[in-house]
Amino acid sequence: MAVAIDPQLAKSLGLHLAIVIVLVFGADFSSTPEMVSVSQESEGKAPIEAVAVDQQQLNSRVQQMQQERDNARAAEEKRIRDLERRAQQAERNRAEEEARLKRVAAEKRQADEEAQRARAAAADAKKQQEQEAAKAREAEQARIAKEQERKKAEDAAKAAEQKRKAEQEAAEKAAAERARQAAEAKERAEQERAMQEQMAKEAQARSAARARQAATEVQRYTALIRDAVQRNLLVDESMRGRSCRINIRLASNGFVTNVGVISGDKTVCDAAVRAVNRAGTLPVSPDPDVYNQLKDINLTVSPEF
Repeated sequence: MAVAIDPQLAKSLGLHLAIVIVLVFGADFSSTPEMVSVSQESEGKAPIEAVAVDQQQLNSRVQQMQQERDNARAAEEKRIRDLERRAQQAERNRAEEEARLKRVAAEKRQADEEAQRARAAAADAKKQQEQEAAKAREAEQARIAKEQERKKAEDAAKAAEQKRKAEQEAAEKAAAERARQAAEAKERAEQERAMQEQMAKEAQARSAARARQAATEVQRYTALIRDAVQRNLLVDESMRGRSCRINIRLASNGFVTNVGVISGDKTVCDAAVRAVNRAGTLPVSPDPDVYNQLKDINLTVSPEF
Protein backbone atom coordinates (compact mmCIF):
# COMPACT_ATOMS: atom_id res chain seq x y z
CA MET A 1 0.00 0.00 0.00
CA ALA A 2 1.41 3.41 -0.99
CA VAL A 3 2.19 5.98 1.74
CA ALA A 4 1.06 9.53 1.16
CA ILE A 5 3.69 12.21 2.06
CA ASP A 6 2.78 15.77 2.76
CA PRO A 7 4.23 18.14 0.09
CA GLN A 8 5.59 20.54 2.71
CA LEU A 9 7.27 17.66 4.50
CA ALA A 10 8.81 16.42 1.25
CA LYS A 11 10.08 19.90 0.49
CA SER A 12 11.62 20.18 3.94
CA LEU A 13 13.25 16.80 3.64
CA GLY A 14 14.70 17.66 0.21
CA LEU A 15 16.15 20.90 1.53
CA HIS A 16 17.76 19.14 4.47
CA LEU A 17 19.20 16.50 2.13
CA ALA A 18 20.74 19.20 -0.07
CA ILE A 19 22.31 20.82 3.00
CA VAL A 20 23.78 17.47 4.11
CA ILE A 21 25.28 16.87 0.63
CA VAL A 22 26.80 20.33 0.60
CA LEU A 23 28.16 19.80 4.07
CA VAL A 24 29.64 16.40 3.16
CA PHE A 25 31.35 17.43 -0.06
CA GLY A 26 32.22 21.06 0.52
CA ALA A 27 32.54 21.68 4.20
CA ASP A 28 35.84 22.32 6.02
CA PHE A 29 36.20 19.34 8.32
CA SER A 30 38.48 21.33 10.56
CA SER A 31 35.69 23.62 11.62
CA THR A 32 32.97 22.54 13.96
CA PRO A 33 29.72 21.88 12.01
CA GLU A 34 26.46 23.34 13.15
CA MET A 35 23.84 20.88 14.18
CA VAL A 36 20.32 21.21 12.73
CA SER A 37 17.85 20.10 15.31
CA VAL A 38 14.64 18.33 14.40
CA SER A 39 11.99 17.82 17.06
CA GLN A 40 9.32 15.16 17.04
CA GLU A 41 6.09 14.90 18.95
CA SER A 42 4.45 11.53 19.19
CA GLU A 43 1.07 12.14 20.73
CA GLY A 44 -1.85 13.16 18.52
CA LYS A 45 0.33 14.58 15.67
CA ALA A 46 1.93 13.42 12.42
CA PRO A 47 4.77 10.85 12.65
CA ILE A 48 7.45 13.28 11.41
CA GLU A 49 7.38 17.05 11.69
CA ALA A 50 10.32 18.97 10.21
CA VAL A 51 11.35 22.36 11.37
CA ALA A 52 11.10 24.87 8.62
CA VAL A 53 14.36 26.49 7.67
CA ASP A 54 14.41 29.94 6.34
CA GLN A 55 15.83 29.96 2.79
CA GLN A 56 17.70 33.19 3.35
CA GLN A 57 19.35 31.90 6.50
CA LEU A 58 20.25 28.71 4.70
CA ASN A 59 21.83 30.63 1.83
CA SER A 60 23.69 32.84 4.29
CA ARG A 61 24.97 29.82 6.11
CA VAL A 62 26.05 28.18 2.84
CA GLN A 63 27.88 31.36 1.81
CA GLN A 64 29.52 31.61 5.18
CA MET A 65 30.68 28.01 4.93
CA GLN A 66 31.94 28.62 1.39
CA GLN A 67 33.81 31.70 2.58
CA GLU A 68 35.38 29.76 5.44
CA ARG A 69 36.41 27.01 3.03
CA ASP A 70 37.90 29.59 0.65
CA ASN A 71 39.71 31.26 3.53
CA ALA A 72 41.05 27.89 4.69
CA ARG A 73 42.16 27.02 1.17
CA ALA A 74 43.86 30.42 0.82
CA ALA A 75 45.57 29.99 4.17
CA GLU A 76 46.71 26.48 3.19
CA GLU A 77 47.98 27.75 -0.15
CA LYS A 78 49.80 30.58 1.64
CA ARG A 79 51.26 28.10 4.11
CA ILE A 80 52.43 25.88 1.23
CA ARG A 81 53.92 28.89 -0.57
CA ASP A 82 55.70 29.90 2.63
CA LEU A 83 57.04 26.36 3.02
CA GLU A 84 58.19 26.30 -0.58
CA ARG A 85 59.82 29.73 -0.15
CA ARG A 86 61.57 28.61 3.02
CA ALA A 87 62.65 25.37 1.30
CA GLN A 88 64.04 27.37 -1.62
CA GLN A 89 65.78 29.73 0.81
CA ALA A 90 67.19 26.72 2.72
CA GLU A 91 68.41 25.23 -0.56
CA ARG A 92 70.04 28.55 -1.48
CA ASN A 93 71.58 28.74 2.01
CA ARG A 94 72.79 25.13 1.69
CA ALA A 95 74.32 25.87 -1.71
CA GLU A 96 75.95 29.03 -0.37
CA GLU A 97 77.24 27.17 2.71
CA GLU A 98 78.57 24.35 0.51
CA ALA A 99 80.29 26.91 -1.72
CA ARG A 100 81.67 28.66 1.38
CA LEU A 101 82.91 25.35 2.79
CA LYS A 102 84.55 24.56 -0.54
CA ARG A 103 86.24 27.98 -0.48
CA VAL A 104 87.30 27.45 3.13
CA ALA A 105 88.63 23.95 2.27
CA ALA A 106 90.50 25.33 -0.73
CA GLU A 107 91.89 28.19 1.37
CA LYS A 108 92.84 25.68 4.10
CA ARG A 109 94.57 23.42 1.59
CA GLN A 110 96.42 26.40 0.21
CA ALA A 111 97.32 27.57 3.71
CA ASP A 112 98.41 24.03 4.64
CA GLU A 113 100.55 23.80 1.53
CA GLU A 114 102.08 27.19 2.24
CA ALA A 115 102.62 26.21 5.88
CA GLN A 116 104.17 22.91 4.79
CA ARG A 117 106.44 24.74 2.36
CA ALA A 118 107.30 27.21 5.13
CA ARG A 119 108.02 24.36 7.57
CA ALA A 120 110.14 22.60 4.97
CA ALA A 121 112.03 25.80 4.29
CA ALA A 122 112.43 26.40 8.03
CA ALA A 123 113.59 22.80 8.51
CA ASP A 124 116.11 23.18 5.68
CA ALA A 125 117.31 26.47 7.15
CA LYS A 126 117.52 24.92 10.63
CA LYS A 127 119.39 21.90 9.23
CA GLN A 128 121.82 24.13 7.40
CA GLN A 129 122.22 26.27 10.52
CA GLU A 130 122.83 23.16 12.64
CA GLN A 131 125.38 21.88 10.14
CA GLU A 132 127.16 25.22 10.17
CA ALA A 133 126.99 25.29 13.96
CA ALA A 134 128.36 21.72 14.10
CA LYS A 135 131.22 22.68 11.82
CA ALA A 136 131.88 25.72 13.98
CA ARG A 137 131.85 23.55 17.12
CA GLU A 138 134.19 21.04 15.52
CA ALA A 139 136.54 23.83 14.49
CA GLU A 140 136.39 25.30 18.00
CA GLN A 141 136.95 21.89 19.58
CA ALA A 142 139.92 21.28 17.28
CA ARG A 143 141.33 24.70 18.23
CA ILE A 144 140.77 23.99 21.91
CA ALA A 145 142.35 20.53 21.56
CA LYS A 146 145.43 22.03 19.87
CA GLU A 147 145.63 24.71 22.54
CA GLN A 148 145.31 22.06 25.23
CA GLU A 149 148.02 19.95 23.58
CA ARG A 150 150.31 22.97 23.38
CA LYS A 151 149.63 23.88 26.99
CA LYS A 152 150.04 20.26 28.02
CA ALA A 153 153.42 20.11 26.27
CA GLU A 154 154.50 23.35 27.95
CA ASP A 155 153.29 22.09 31.33
CA ALA A 156 155.08 18.78 30.78
CA ALA A 157 158.30 20.63 29.90
CA LYS A 158 157.96 22.85 32.96
CA ALA A 159 157.16 19.83 35.14
CA ALA A 160 160.14 17.92 33.76
CA GLU A 161 162.44 20.88 34.45
CA GLN A 162 161.00 21.32 37.92
CA LYS A 163 161.34 17.58 38.55
CA ARG A 164 164.97 17.64 37.38
CA LYS A 165 165.74 20.59 39.64
CA ALA A 166 163.85 18.99 42.51
CA GLU A 167 165.65 15.70 42.01
CA GLN A 168 168.99 17.50 41.86
CA GLU A 169 168.19 19.47 44.99
CA ALA A 170 166.89 16.30 46.66
CA ALA A 171 170.05 14.42 45.69
CA GLU A 172 172.21 17.22 47.04
CA LYS A 173 170.13 17.39 50.22
CA ALA A 174 170.22 13.59 50.53
CA ALA A 175 173.97 13.56 50.15
CA ALA A 176 174.34 16.29 52.74
CA GLU A 177 171.83 14.50 54.98
CA ARG A 178 173.68 11.21 54.59
CA ALA A 179 176.95 12.90 55.47
CA ARG A 180 175.32 14.57 58.47
CA GLN A 181 173.63 11.32 59.54
CA ALA A 182 176.91 9.43 59.09
CA ALA A 183 178.68 11.94 61.27
CA GLU A 184 175.91 11.83 63.83
CA ALA A 185 175.78 8.04 63.66
CA LYS A 186 179.51 7.86 64.19
CA GLU A 187 179.25 10.25 67.12
CA ARG A 188 176.27 8.35 68.56
CA ALA A 189 178.05 5.07 68.08
CA GLU A 190 181.04 6.43 69.95
CA GLN A 191 178.80 7.78 72.68
CA GLU A 192 176.82 4.55 72.86
CA ARG A 193 180.03 2.49 72.97
CA ALA A 194 181.30 4.60 75.84
CA MET A 195 177.87 4.43 77.48
CA GLN A 196 177.66 0.67 77.00
CA GLU A 197 181.06 0.25 78.53
CA GLN A 198 179.99 2.41 81.47
CA MET A 199 176.69 0.58 81.78
CA ALA A 200 178.42 -2.78 81.51
CA LYS A 201 180.75 -1.82 84.29
CA GLU A 202 177.85 -0.56 86.40
CA ALA A 203 175.77 -3.65 85.60
CA GLN A 204 178.66 -5.90 86.43
CA ALA A 205 179.10 -4.12 89.71
CA ARG A 206 175.35 -4.28 90.43
CA SER A 207 175.23 -7.91 89.37
CA ALA A 208 178.10 -8.76 91.65
CA ALA A 209 176.47 -6.89 94.49
CA ARG A 210 173.12 -8.47 93.66
CA ALA A 211 174.67 -11.91 93.45
CA ARG A 212 176.33 -11.42 96.80
CA GLN A 213 173.05 -10.18 98.23
CA ALA A 214 171.04 -12.95 96.58
CA ALA A 215 173.49 -15.56 97.78
CA THR A 216 173.15 -14.19 101.23
CA GLU A 217 169.34 -14.21 100.93
CA VAL A 218 169.32 -17.70 99.48
CA GLN A 219 171.45 -18.90 102.34
CA ARG A 220 169.22 -17.13 104.84
CA TYR A 221 165.92 -18.50 103.43
CA THR A 222 167.47 -21.93 103.00
CA ALA A 223 168.27 -21.87 106.71
CA LEU A 224 164.71 -20.67 107.46
CA ILE A 225 163.19 -23.50 105.39
CA ARG A 226 165.46 -26.06 107.11
CA ASP A 227 164.48 -24.69 110.52
CA ALA A 228 160.76 -24.95 109.62
CA VAL A 229 161.17 -28.57 108.54
CA GLN A 230 163.21 -29.37 111.67
CA ARG A 231 160.51 -27.86 113.91
CA ASN A 232 157.87 -30.16 112.40
CA LEU A 233 160.14 -33.25 112.28
CA LEU A 234 159.27 -36.00 114.79
CA VAL A 235 162.43 -37.98 115.73
CA ASP A 236 163.33 -41.05 117.74
CA GLU A 237 166.60 -42.88 118.67
CA SER A 238 166.42 -45.09 115.63
CA MET A 239 167.13 -42.02 113.44
CA ARG A 240 170.29 -40.96 115.25
CA GLY A 241 173.21 -40.53 112.81
CA ARG A 242 170.94 -41.00 109.79
CA SER A 243 169.75 -38.47 107.14
CA CYS A 244 167.54 -38.06 104.03
CA ARG A 245 167.79 -35.81 100.97
CA ILE A 246 164.41 -34.50 99.76
CA ASN A 247 163.13 -32.15 96.99
CA ILE A 248 160.59 -29.42 97.79
CA ARG A 249 158.68 -27.30 95.26
CA LEU A 250 157.15 -24.02 96.45
CA ALA A 251 154.61 -21.53 95.10
CA SER A 252 155.42 -17.81 95.14
CA ASN A 253 153.60 -17.48 98.48
CA GLY A 254 155.63 -20.37 100.03
CA PHE A 255 152.85 -22.98 99.70
CA VAL A 256 154.31 -26.51 99.28
CA THR A 257 153.14 -27.83 95.91
CA ASN A 258 155.17 -31.04 95.99
CA VAL A 259 157.67 -32.93 98.17
CA GLY A 260 159.68 -35.98 97.08
CA VAL A 261 162.48 -38.24 98.33
CA ILE A 262 165.81 -38.16 96.54
CA SER A 263 167.81 -40.54 98.72
CA GLY A 264 168.49 -41.54 102.36
CA ASP A 265 167.16 -43.54 105.25
CA LYS A 266 163.56 -44.54 104.75
CA THR A 267 162.51 -43.78 108.31
CA VAL A 268 164.10 -40.35 108.21
CA CYS A 269 162.72 -39.71 104.69
CA ASP A 270 159.16 -40.60 105.74
CA ALA A 271 159.46 -38.34 108.79
CA ALA A 272 160.90 -35.52 106.64
CA VAL A 273 158.04 -35.75 104.13
CA ARG A 274 155.50 -35.69 106.98
CA ALA A 275 157.25 -32.68 108.49
CA VAL A 276 157.10 -30.74 105.20
CA ASN A 277 153.41 -31.54 104.71
CA ARG A 278 152.71 -30.65 108.34
CA ALA A 279 154.31 -27.23 107.79
CA GLY A 280 152.28 -26.68 104.58
CA THR A 281 153.80 -23.26 103.88
CA LEU A 282 157.51 -22.48 104.08
CA PRO A 283 159.34 -19.12 104.18
CA VAL A 284 160.05 -17.55 100.73
CA SER A 285 161.68 -14.28 99.73
CA PRO A 286 159.66 -11.58 97.96
CA ASP A 287 162.73 -11.02 95.78
CA PRO A 288 162.09 -12.84 92.44
CA ASP A 289 165.76 -13.72 92.01
CA VAL A 290 165.91 -15.33 95.44
CA TYR A 291 162.53 -17.10 94.94
CA ASN A 292 163.67 -18.50 91.56
CA GLN A 293 166.60 -20.19 93.33
CA LEU A 294 164.43 -21.59 96.13
CA LYS A 295 161.18 -22.59 94.36
CA ASP A 296 162.67 -26.02 93.51
CA ILE A 297 165.06 -26.76 96.41
CA ASN A 298 166.92 -29.91 97.46
CA LEU A 299 167.32 -30.17 101.21
CA THR A 300 169.25 -32.64 103.42
CA VAL A 301 167.36 -33.43 106.65
CA SER A 302 169.33 -34.79 109.62
CA PRO A 303 167.45 -35.40 112.89
CA GLU A 304 168.74 -33.32 115.80
CA PHE A 305 168.75 -34.67 119.36
